[in-house]
Order: sequence, then structure tokens, then C-alpha cells
Amino acid sequence: MPKLVSPFQTGFVPGRIIHENIIVAKEMVHSMHRMKGKKGAFAIKVDLSKAYDKLSWEFIWRVLCEISLPINLVNIIMHSVTSVETNVKWNGARSEYFRPQRGIRQGDPISPYLFVLCMDKLSHLILHEVNRGKWCGIKAGRNGHMVSHLMFADDLLLFGEATELQMNCVIETLNKFCSLSGQEVSQEKTSIYFSKNVNKEMKNKLVRISGFKETTSLGRYLGVPLLGRAPKRNDFQYLVDQVEAKLAGWKAKQLSFAGRVTLAKSVLEAVPIYPMMTTKIPKSCLDDIQRIQRNFIWGDTESGKKFHAVSWEKVTTPKWMGGLGLRNLECMNQACLSKLGWKLFAGADDYWCQIMRGKYGHDEARASDSSLWKVMVGLKNKIWQNCSWIVGDGRDIEAWNHVWIEENLVLMQHTTIPQELQSAKVCDLVDENGCWNWNLMRDWMPLDIQRKIAAVLPPHTDNGRDFLAGAGGKCAEFSVSYMYYKLRGYSMDE
Repeated sequence: MPKLVSPFQTGFVPGRIIHENIIVAKEMVHSMHRMKGKKGAFAIKVDLSKAYDKLSWEFIWRVLCEISLPINLVNIIMHSVTSVETNVKWNGARSEYFRPQRGIRQGDPISPYLFVLCMDKLSHLILHEVNRGKWCGIKAGRNGHMVSHLMFADDLLLFGEATELQMNCVIETLNKFCSLSGQEVSQEKTSIYFSKNVNKEMKNKLVRISGFKETTSLGRYLGVPLLGRAPKRNDFQYLVDQVEAKLAGWKAKQLSFAGRVTLAKSVLEAVPIYPMMTTKIPKSCLDDIQRIQRNFIWGDTESGKKFHAVSWEKVTTPKWMGGLGLRNLECMNQACLSKLGWKLFAGADDYWCQIMRGKYGHDEARASDSSLWKVMVGLKNKIWQNCSWIVGDGRDIEAWNHVWIEENLVLMQHTTIPQELQSAKVCDLVDENGCWNWNLMRDWMPLDIQRKIAAVLPPHTDNGRDFLAGAGGKCAEFSVSYMYYKLRGYSMDE
């Protein structure tokens, strides 16, 4: 599937995750929010009406043939799609069975993959217009990548310059895809968002051409608010409401203390985890959720409070240290975002990483940068302290500030570095023969550190680039739980 489907589609494709689209969408909206000059931009949040039910069977067959599947396999798949019989309930009585002429079944394991392959045809049509120069996407930053569209199954975001020519191209492309596939764009539910530098007259023209309603906010995309500014408490009030809604159906008085702890940990704590993976949620919002957890655990009601036997700090202590094992949500948020930072700083080639590197291209956070970038830059030192570098050519590893000899060992903390070597990379510590240059380190480096360095294979260009292994994981893995405990100051060995 990854070889068949374009990188703009992340739904049901192995190796791609929903968070990629959320991050890119947030960065694009941030760029639009800060856009200046004559060239404005628009983002269209497209809603397809009953997307699964309207997919043309002929279109499915064409797509399967175009990707060069064996004809026998195509026939088997099409038989599975077209052999459906169904009936409807009318005035309490069921009709006779009949065969539909389009659509794929909800719940069928193969349906999501067929749908994604068919939706990728729209991606091909858009890229064709981009290559012709008729569709101009939006750049994520001055030197960033050009983004024209994002897809997660049938959730579509389209980006373009705010001109009549561009809007006509967008509408023509959508109409062409709909005529081929049987899909239909819902005019009522599709909305268009403009950058701040688009004047009122142009907005009215583009709304009239498209038939879509204008919006001042794209709201939530894939369950997470799309904001061009730093997140505020009100943006995530829905999380607090969700937690309170779950409590409404529970009768705390009829549950034991252990039962309340289990529910608070497994259900209430899980509510904010999804947006935590891509957003730094305001502390006041997380405090509200933890207050609700705390009151539920100790049996507080509207009529009165119960005695809280131990502090919340003790409740959020790991079980092996005598606590109840609930998570501190602020630290959990940082641990989740650290995983993103690790992928970005480790040089991952994911689409969202390419967008972020192209947009910023620097290691520092500026006032005008997005809140996500600021958070990841702020977590960089903690990520480096808790992730180990695997030595390749030694050009990316800072010899004294990065962990590369053994877990949690940062040389700067164990010895005084000579002034002339303060900025040395690991590759600077080898001699002309490719061996460790002991003459450079012998006089000032402790003997035990020298022995540990001697156990590491010296860097060489044949070993490839240096690689940042995940915290608590092996090479390509990153353990959010491990990072959480490290941020709390706990050792996994305790």
C-alpha cells in the first residue's frame, strides 16, 4: 500500500499515522494565519456525502486494473464487492432482497483499502493540475514545501492561492473526480477558510464560484482543533466536557475505591491522550481533568467533599514506588510530544518531518513559529539526554552533550572539557588511521570514561549516518512510557 498510495493519504496505509496529517494541517493553517502580502490563500475542508455508499463499482474496477493487479485477483475482489444483497425496513416490514449498483460495505476488512485506492485517484488528478501549473498550493513557510492537499480516507483538506483561476481549477478537479467515482461533495457541510490577507471582495467572489460557505475557523480536523495561534483553554474545553459526560453515567457510590481508581486510570485518563500526541494542551485544561479524576477517586459529590487520604503527587507515583499509578497529564503531554521531536531530530523521512524541516530550517524557536515547533525545540535537550545515539560517521553527534557511550551518560556532566574541544563532534575524536585519538583525551579524561569510549566502535563513513535511537526502545522504537518516567525523575530500574 505505501508504494501504491501517495504520501498525502495517511488513512489505512501501513507505516503512516493519522497524526501526520494533523501536524501538516496545523502548520499550514499557522502559515495562513501569518500570511502577508498580495497573495492570499484558501483552505477547503471537503465533506463527501455518504462516501462509502456512492462509490462506483466501475470506478473500483478501473482503479484495480490501473495499479496492475492480476486480473484473477481483480475478479475475486469485484465479486466480493458486487455480490452484496440487502433489504430495507419499510413501515415495520422488511422488503425483498435486492442488489445495489454501487457502494462498498461498512465493516468489510477490504473496504477501507479499496476506498483509499480510489480516493488516491483524486490525489493524482490534483498533482496533474499542480504539474501543469494550474493549481498552486501553499508553501509551508518561505522556503518550505508546497502543499496542495491532505487526505485521511474521506477527510479532505485542499489548499490553493486565493484567485478565481485557482478556485475554478479546484472545482473542475472535484467535479471530474465525482463524475468518475460517483462521489458527491456536500455543499452544506464543506467550508472554506481564507488567510488574513484576502480582501472581502475576493472572498465573496470565491465563495460564489465554489458554492461553499465561508468560515473563520476550520474547527476540528481528525478530532484535533486547527489553530493558527497558540492553543487556549477554551479550544480544549471539549475534553473536560467529555470527561464529565463519562462520569454522568457512573454511580461512584456503588463502586469500591479500587473500582474508581481503575476507571479513572483506564477511561478518564485516556480521553486527552489522542490530542496530546500533536498538541501542547493548556495546563489549566489538564488541571481541570485531573481535578475531576481526583474528586471521582475519593468519592466527592455535589453535596459534599470526602476526605482525600493522600496527596495527588502520591496518587500519580508509580505503583512500584507505593503510588496508585495514575499519570501526571502535563508530563504525559510532554512525553507524547517528545516522540514527535525524536522522529524529527533523528532525521526521519516522514512527510510531516519534511514539512517541518523545510518550514523552519533552524534549531531555535522564534516568536513567530508555531506552538508545536516551540514545544519540540524546548524538549530537544530532554530528548537528547534520554535517547542514545548510535555512532555512524560521527558527524551529527556532539561529543560532550549527547548520549552515545552508554545510557544516560553525558560526558559534560562527568568531566571538564578543554576550551578548544568544547564544540567537538564524535568524528573529531579519531586520528588519521580511523582509531580513537587517545593523545587528544588521555591527559584530562577520567580513566573509566576512556574505557567506555574504547568499547565503542570508532566512527567511519562506511557506517552511514549517526542514528538517534528511541528512548527506552531499540533503534526505530520510542517508548512514551519510558520517557514519561524519565520526565518525572523516576528510574525504570527502581
